[in-house]
Amino acid sequence: MDTKKSKKLLIVIIIAAVLLIAGIVTAVIIIMGAETDIVKGTHSHSAAIPALGARIDAKDGFVQVAESDTYKLYYYEPQFSIRLENKKTGAVLDSTVSDEKDDGRNNASWTGYMKSGIVINAIIGTLNTYQVDVNTVKTDIETYSIENGIYAKLSFGGKYNFGLGVEIKLDGDDLTVRVPDGSIYENTEGTYISTVSLFPFLGYTYLDEQDGYMLVPDGNGALIYLDNKEGRYITGFSGLIYGTDDGMTNRTAVSTLWEHYETVTSANSVIAPVFGMAHLDDKLAYLGIVESGDERCSIEVVPNGVMVDYNRCFARFLLRDVYVQPLNQSNSGTVPAVEQDRMHSDLTVRYRLLSEDNANYSGMANSYREYLLNSGRLIKQDTSYRTRVDLLGSDREAFLMGTTAVTMTTAAQAGDILDELRTLGVSSVLSVFKGWQSGGVYDVPVTSFSADGCIGGNSALKNFIKTQAEAGNTVYLYDDALSVNADTHATTYNVMKMVNKRTFRNETHGQVYDTFYYLMPGRSGSDLAHLTKDLVSAGIGNIALSGITEKLFSYSSKGSYYSRTDTMDIYEDAVNAAAGSVSLITETPNAYLWKYSDALLDMPLSSSDYLYLDREIPFLSMVFKGTVPTYSEYVNFEANKRENFLKMVESGMYPSFYVAAEDSSKLIYTNSSDLYSLEYTSYRDTIAEYDRALRELAAKTADAHIILHETTDSGLVKVTYDNGVTVYVNFAGSEISEDGVTVGALSYIIKGGE
Repeated sequence: MDTKKSKKLLIVIIIAAVLLIAGIVTAVIIIMGAETDIVKGTHSHSAAIPALGARIDAKDGFVQVAESDTYKLYYYEPQFSIRLENKKTGAVLDSTVSDEKDDGRNNASWTGYMKSGIVINAIIGTLNTYQVDVNTVKTDIETYSIENGIYAKLSFGGKYNFGLGVEIKLDGDDLTVRVPDGSIYENTEGTYISTVSLFPFLGYTYLDEQDGYMLVPDGNGALIYLDNKEGRYITGFSGLIYGTDDGMTNRTAVSTLWEHYETVTSANSVIAPVFGMAHLDDKLAYLGIVESGDERCSIEVVPNGVMVDYNRCFARFLLRDVYVQPLNQSNSGTVPAVEQDRMHSDLTVRYRLLSEDNANYSGMANSYREYLLNSGRLIKQDTSYRTRVDLLGSDREAFLMGTTAVTMTTAAQAGDILDELRTLGVSSVLSVFKGWQSGGVYDVPVTSFSADGCIGGNSALKNFIKTQAEAGNTVYLYDDALSVNADTHATTYNVMKMVNKRTFRNETHGQVYDTFYYLMPGRSGSDLAHLTKDLVSAGIGNIALSGITEKLFSYSSKGSYYSRTDTMDIYEDAVNAAAGSVSLITETPNAYLWKYSDALLDMPLSSSDYLYLDREIPFLSMVFKGTVPTYSEYVNFEANKRENFLKMVESGMYPSFYVAAEDSSKLIYTNSSDLYSLEYTSYRDTIAEYDRALRELAAKTADAHIILHETTDSGLVKVTYDNGVTVYVNFAGSEISEDGVTVGALSYIIKGGE
């Protein structure tokens, strides 16, 4: 044999052997990687993940990456898309619009949006107008196998040069999607990530192809049906969790009458970080819970016809924004500016997957309650029935060069009111005393126990609280820990400045005090600590907290920027400390404070009544009933009192009244002039009537949970408790007979629980 040919053959044999060995080793690593989660697949838009090895079960290009007892999770890397399949029924939830369901009527931007599992808004310079998705922007994706899921690194190229990592897992029958804060990078100065929308089309439906609805966290709760909206709406629901960021957004002037009376009621803030989708035909649903990053995340619930003909709901995280920066003190000129730093928090959404009989809004509420209790985000409290009767002590009206007291209820009169209610059968009351402090209800902040002399001073107030406790009533002293009145307190160093370094002003158009400011979060915390300590020393252990319970903002201080995350942490620490020393009840609290609250006050019974909402439901009431007592907004100021009463019956919520010993006409020249109906004698009989009816219902439901809320074909609302009690409510103007019961017009019937 020729020597040269022999050498060539030897080389070929050696190469073949090396390749064979490499192939065997690679195969072994791939197989091991599926079990040990140590091997990554690195590629740009490859159709399969080598690291998954034996797990590969491709369907329409999707690869199975995880499995639970009930669901399979599939992944399609080119579109960074996932699919959830119910193993029993075969029903699926897709996160991107398939070619089959693409109606072909959308522009390139919307097509890219619909077919990408992640959509980013980018800021370049000061323009926050750039859409970034995996279809329209060059994207490198590296996908790793992890325990029961995947971890993907996404790098967006071109002019963006930023990226992030996304962890996707099945946690039992929950799907969790998380962007670790440390995985986010921005490598080009002046180019930033503004918002991140994770799986914005998860569970989408096209027009009316599926019977079902989306859950909207507005008010107590609402639904948008998945029917064909026929293009009637140009917008859907978009609500920033925990309300508007007053540190970033200048307040819009409120509509007023004669510059003193607000004529438009503000929309509800989103206090619960949830949203949901239910496919009733397929008996498949999910409840989305924003677990982290909620302090700067909006809930988007959009019906078909708004830009595209698809129903969708999702969480949209705001990492960085553009704001308006004044050029001078007079605000005569402004320029756009970008936040110095982005939000630093993991971005996490947990999807509670529901099927069969649980695939509805009742199942969502039950699942949310279970989640809150198991995670410690809600603590079981004493839910014994008590009617809430709040009392106004004093306010101020202008007088010569200052103000003079307007006394509405002294401590002695307050005692007489609650004593008389006891004789009428109102055996236990929760009462919040407002305007107890020196200077009246708008002399804020309150930092010590100093009762207004016009209501009787410290001794009379302490005696009132002690006497009522002995009679079975609980009196709480009201504290707005957020606001500061510049007419009664120094504000030089203590007030909140917005991100643009301008002092935030809360214009109230009051008769006496027309402008209030927000305290710096740290000052709110220290004031609450001082007040708590002083009250405990005085033998008073009950505080009704407001202000910081429902507001959250970014701010600047001494040249540094602080985010809503910073404010939330300070508020939570302050409330936690106070709750360790006193009984704390909170006014319209945001979700992160629920676990510190012995009762929840001023919870809405209705929605904001947006046109695109199809139906109101008592979602939050279903979550809280039997776990923590919740109290309605004041009955006094409700136009339709009968409907309002029936909503309390439907939801299991307790009633609230705001009264005073004196006539409301005395308040005409005070900041409380909008309280047009307060006189106790006008509501005495109504309070007793509500108490009798709702106390009877509470005795039968006790600590039971609402497990099913439904509306029958005839329009009767049926509420089922887990102790066997069923409540039928008829909101109609005529009698309804169904389910073996007859319920009169605008009435209700309780079955079971005898």
